[in-house]
Amino acid sequence: MSKNTVEAQAKFAKKNALTFGLLADEDGEVIKRYGVDLAFGIAKRKSFLIDSKGKIAKVYESVSPAKHAREVAADFASVP
Repeated sequence: MSKNTVEAQAKFAKKNALTFGLLADEDGEVIKRYGVDLAFGIAKRKSFLIDSKGKIAKVYESVSPAKHAREVAADFASVP
């Protein structure tokens, strides 16, 4: 999720050949509810692993794009 527009998210997804959708939170309401900090109006990179009951199972405060997918995949295996 990003504060970017829906159009910007779609452009980014197409440019990077993503096979999944990206969410846009243009007014920042969801970002605010999750407690993500903003720096100069831009949400800091943070990820949440949500369990099957909709509860936050893990918060990733510092995200390294090179390693993050593997880290989440490993954690996902242990989430109910």
